[in-house]
Amino acid sequence: MATPPAAFTLVAHRGGALVYPESSAEAFEAVSKTAFPIETDLRRLQDGTLVPLHDDAAERTMSGVTGRPAGITLDQWKAARIRHPLGGPEGTPTTWEAMLDLYGGRNVLVPEVKDPTIDLAAFAESILARGVQEKVVAQTFSFPAARALARSGLQVLYLLRDGDEPDPASIRSSGIGYVGPSQGVSAGYLRKLKDSGLTVWAYTVNDEATASRLRAGGADGVFTDTPWELAEQLAH
Repeated sequence: MATPPAAFTLVAHRGGALVYPESSAEAFEAVSKTAFPIETDLRRLQDGTLVPLHDDAAERTMSGVTGRPAGITLDQWKAARIRHPLGGPEGTPTTWEAMLDLYGGRNVLVPEVKDPTIDLAAFAESILARGVQEKVVAQTFSFPAARALARSGLQVLYLLRDGDEPDPASIRSSGIGYVGPSQGVSAGYLRKLKDSGLTVWAYTVNDEATASRLRAGGADGVFTDTPWELAEQLAH
């Protein structure tokens, strides 16, 4: 069995989506006070502004705005609110630029290029121009996009769909340093990923048993909606 990594990273998935309003300014601010990397999904508003939003429409998580982000103006976005997962106070929508202003170079940011219409070169430049690329791990399910982002000079995490097992050496040779398999990744494939020199953050893990199994198998970390709770569980 692979030797467990000395450090085990808990990535705050959507800012800790089972603790705070998903992908809200309040969630990101809370995570920024910890060592947890801040994860978010990015989509484009009507004017091209990149904003944290997982779904291809606003209805599931937001109030005061509906529809696809490409049809939402920046003013409408700012006026909307994000529902709390536990019925608490609603959260405030934010933007990728605001996240870079507040946390760039200070916290590790893990943005997923969710919207296929995002200009990858412009996205990379938003990071490189600030000189904060050492504190950003860009992620995507698209291998061509992952390869392009890596070539631009970014650290990249290539997300794998459940059951996918692409050749680890091919991933590594493309300049990609991180990979994100699902929590059901097989022990054998996890070993191959680690043997290829890849950093492995599995998704999305909210229970101690699964996190411990992955850690024992050699994973370097997990994405989790409950980083505070999971950190406490793993400490015992």
